[in-house]
Amino acid sequence: MRRRSWAMGIAAAMVVAYASLGAAVDVWPRSALDLGVAEAIQRATPLDAVMRGASMFGGTPVSVVLPVAAIGGLLLARARWEAVWLAASTLGAVAIEHATKLFVFHARPTAPLIVRVDVAGTGYPSGHVNSYVALFGFLAVVAWCRITNRVARGCAVVAAVLPIVLVGPSRVYLGAHWPSDALGGYLAGGAWLLVSTWCYRFTSAWQPPRSP
Repeated sequence: MRRRSWAMGIAAAMVVAYASLGAAVDVWPRSALDLGVAEAIQRATPLDAVMRGASMFGGTPVSVVLPVAAIGGLLLARARWEAVWLAASTLGAVAIEHATKLFVFHARPTAPLIVRVDVAGTGYPSGHVNSYVALFGFLAVVAWCRITNRVARGCAVVAAVLPIVLVGPSRVYLGAHWPSDALGGYLAGGAWLLVSTWCYRFTSAWQPPRSP
């Protein structure tokens, strides 16, 4: 119970930070810190293929097919509550992103300030980052809770967490977002992931024992 209270406290703090950052980028859309960090990432990251690959799971149709496939796989494995809360985690993250963009307008990077890709619309939060945290983060939780073999569990968690780590820098490297957009995605996705995980752990505690 104490761990769950800490989790909700951290989620609440992340929500406050997310809202505060959103208000800041709406009032001050271009900051020297954003520009400096973006320039540093674009100069210091020579692995172009890695950065482009890290973003591919957020593009259409992969961003739709991958969650559906993951949910289907969990249902086939008879992990019903895991499938339900994975769906809630991914759909909730999308809802938060679109709701935020109704109120916060943060222009994406523009040339010649930043080498950029041609992406339209407001940038805060980064949808790629937000959805990666909600999807891959929850898959990491499921792997941690359901896989009993330590080596397999560790490999599965690392495989799920790695895209989350890479996607933020990749969106800045590609010029699709400012660093503040990526940070907003981590905050929004992380807060919702904590809520989804809490709900999953709470409801799964009421499940009948699984047959061996």
